[in-house]
Formats: sequence, structure tokens, C-alpha cells
Amino acid sequence: MITVEEIRRRSENIYPEVLKASLTGETFFPKTIRADKTLSKDFTTMSKEVAQIMADSKDRKGFGYSVKSAPIKTRDHRIQDIPTGIAFETLTDYLQFIGKAQEFDQFQTNFKIIEKKLPQLKEWLIKNPLSVISNKDNWEDLLKVCEWFLCYFEADKFYIRELPISVHTKFIEENVGILRLLLDELIPDKLIASEKEFEKRFRLRNSQPLVRFRTLDETLSILNGIDDISLSLDSLSKLKLNCKIVIVVENLMNFLTVPSTKDAIGIWGRGFGIENLKYIKQLESKVIFYWSDLDTHGMQMLSQMRSYFPQTQSILMDFETLNAFRNYWVKGKPTNVMKLPHLNEDESKLFDHLSLNSIRLEQERIPQNYINKVIQTIIG
Repeated sequence: MITVEEIRRRSENIYPEVLKASLTGETFFPKTIRADKTLSKDFTTMSKEVAQIMADSKDRKGFGYSVKSAPIKTRDHRIQDIPTGIAFETLTDYLQFIGKAQEFDQFQTNFKIIEKKLPQLKEWLIKNPLSVISNKDNWEDLLKVCEWFLCYFEADKFYIRELPISVHTKFIEENVGILRLLLDELIPDKLIASEKEFEKRFRLRNSQPLVRFRTLDETLSILNGIDDISLSLDSLSKLKLNCKIVIVVENLMNFLTVPSTKDAIGIWGRGFGIENLKYIKQLESKVIFYWSDLDTHGMQMLSQMRSYFPQTQSILMDFETLNAFRNYWVKGKPTNVMKLPHLNEDESKLFDHLSLNSIRLEQERIPQNYINKVIQTIIG
């Protein structure tokens, strides 16, 4: 036998459909709720279940669900008057039962306000009625933001907190989830669809990570002879890198001790921070070498780096280096990655070996004289 709690749960589950129907004009009520007609074998339990359903019905309370019943011959209890159907006759009955009458009224009011100011959102609102409700107290400010982006937006001019919109300075940051959905609908031609971060997606200025690099050839003139420099991505993109070779190194100390190399600069990769390098288009024309720890994560970073710059070559990331310093191995970190698409055949075999045997050779453990020799032999 269905219980009142089950009726309530099933009623709440159809709430989004009720909201949509109220916006489209679809006839939704009366609405029948599927009922379980299986009776408890114990007569006392069955009687209590039926009594509870009837006690919470519209017939007793004046609102809510109506119960249709009929005398039914049962195997265990002979002929009994059993509920055969549960239905909400009107929208008002339904909303009072689930306790959403006030929320529904505000939903209707907000929908009319939004539709009047931004009719372009009507179809989106019909598809996402719960978003209207979950942001019920913010629509006045949300619409201000939407209208600004729609009418006055200028790319790459403002930081998020300096947008000339009459909302408090943290409002947009606190509501990026709903704003992204709305702006995706309103200005698809102005955004960068491949970007997930709000500022980048909607072309706002943002606090950028710094990229640290060293000139490895003293004859290179980049910034008045300064050989250790940190710049934002934008600044570095504007700086002419008059070198032929770029050596990207994961670990800081190894980055600092890369030996002098003709026509080369060294960049501190900062582990998976190499993702930032994909924005430096100058690197597309450079000869790139990548050096990281000899472990599964290091091989993942190599594959990632090569996905940005296919010409990337690995250095000091091979079986020869690994086996030369067997005494320095430590236990590697596990990974769920099974295959790396941007490794060559030898690198893939090395990745499998490191993964299967849980091996890690840290960059810092390799002697400097060995590093210098290999770099000078391969690059110098």
C-alpha cells in the first residue's frame, strides 16, 4: 500500500514538470499519482495504512490529493474498501500539499520580470525552471549583469570587480554558475567556448600566473642582460624571445642549475603548471626540450607538453638515465592513467615500466655533472 510519504515524494518529483507546464500553458491537472495497490497481510497494519491515506486527503483537510476507493475482494482480508486512485484535481491542491504555493507565486513573478527585460531567455527559462527558483532573490542584479554584457561589453578591458555595473563588487564572483548559463544563452558569439574559467570564457582581464625563465646564453639580449625573469602570460607573449631553443624543466632547483646553452632559454614548468605555456604562441616556432622526474606523473607531463607543442623532445627521460641511477629510485605514486597518446614508442614502454614497477627517479637525485654532459651532448 502506498504511504503518504511516498505520495509526497512522487508529488515533489513532478514539480519541475508542473513549473514548465505553467509557463507553456500546458494542461497538467488533474494529475494522477501512480499508487501501489499491494496490501499488507496483517489486517491491523493494512487498516492503519488506509486510515493514514484518508486522514491526509483533501476530503479531510480541504486541500491536497483526492482518493478514489472501491470495495475490493482480497485474499487475506475478504472485501475491503481500498484506495484505487490518488489524484490532484487542481494546481492549488497540489501546491498546498507540497508546501510550494508561495514559492510558485514568486517563480511566476520572477519569470514575468525576466521575460519582459530579456525575452531572449524565455526558452531557456522554460527548460530550467528550477534555476529561476534557486536564484529567486538575485534576479534584479542578475539581469543588470546580463544587460551589461549584452549591450555594453568590451573584451579584455575590465577585471571582474571593476565592471561598471551597479551590483556589489563580489556579486558576479558569487554567482558565476548561473551567470555562465545565462550569458552562454545571450552572447554565444562573444565568448570563448573552449574556456571553462569565467573570466577567460567571457574575455575579462584576469590575474595571470607568472612564468619564470632564464637566459642560458649570455649573448641573448632579452631584458637588458637580466638572466632570471618572471612575467605574466600576457607580458611574456608580447616579449620577443630571440632564442632558438627552449628547455622546460619541472623542478625549481634543476631549472636554476641548467647549464649554459647556446641560443637557449630555460623555463620553470612547475609540474602540471605547464598548462599555462600553451598560451605562449612564440613557443610554436622553437625547438623545445622537456625534462621532468622519471615517474608516471613526469611522463604524463611530457605527453601534455607535446599535446601543446608536438615538436617537444624529452631529455634525461629514458631507460639509460633511469638504469644509470638505480640506487636513487624511490617508490612511485600510483596513477589511473593507462595510456598516454603523445608519447613515442620508447617513451610509452618507459611509462609502462615505471607504472608496473612503481618506480620514481627524482630529477634532484641525478648528479649535476651527468646532467651537464647530457645537455651539452644533445643540445649544446
